[in-house]
Amino acid sequence: MSYIHEHARPFYYKGNNIGCLLIHGFTGCPAEMRLLGDYLRDIGYTVKGIKLEGHGTSIADMEYSTWKDWMYSAERALIDLQNKCDKVFLIGLSMGAMIALNLGSMYDVKGVISLSAPIKITNKKVYFSSVLKFFTKYIEKQNKEIDSEIAEYCIGYDMTPVSSIPHLLKLIRMAKRRLKKITCPALIIQSKNDNTVRYESAEILHKRIGSSFKKLVYLKKSSH
Repeated sequence: MSYIHEHARPFYYKGNNIGCLLIHGFTGCPAEMRLLGDYLRDIGYTVKGIKLEGHGTSIADMEYSTWKDWMYSAERALIDLQNKCDKVFLIGLSMGAMIALNLGSMYDVKGVISLSAPIKITNKKVYFSSVLKFFTKYIEKQNKEIDSEIAEYCIGYDMTPVSSIPHLLKLIRMAKRRLKKITCPALIIQSKNDNTVRYESAEILHKRIGSSFKKLVYLKKSSH
């Protein structure tokens, strides 16, 4: 398998009996979770940073993958980690957060950490993607200024396949319906400077998640 970068590969660190499953975002790859994974490893946890099907290789691979493939990638990794650890925490970024929330409603996990979950997306065009895909194959991403120290971890496709967007929306709708079924502790983190996800997404999560122990944290300086 050919990866877009060495850091696009999935990673695994053996630590104690507490496991952390790290799930990257839409069009992203494990690289965006690697620094967090390194930190969790250094303080003793077992860490598994997965690569969702169709990500981190070629944009053509993503076009032929679906929400079911992405869920299966994470579900299979969760079961594997549960077989190796006594306790498992789910940590997801953006679409990865939606996958983590879905899994958290289905499996016995010790906690779910949601980072920038896209309950509400800023760009309203995504909600018309089922029609737009017949007119536009890809949406080119805007170049963002990235600190040179973390550039090698900000890796993903430079374009978004429009045909994949409805699958993202499917995961969001699924998670919204299942939020009440999440009873494990939940930490919701959202930046108010996020240009991709509307910050009130976090308030919706916090209100609807069924857990009796949940916390909402807003960040002021970070982006998506």
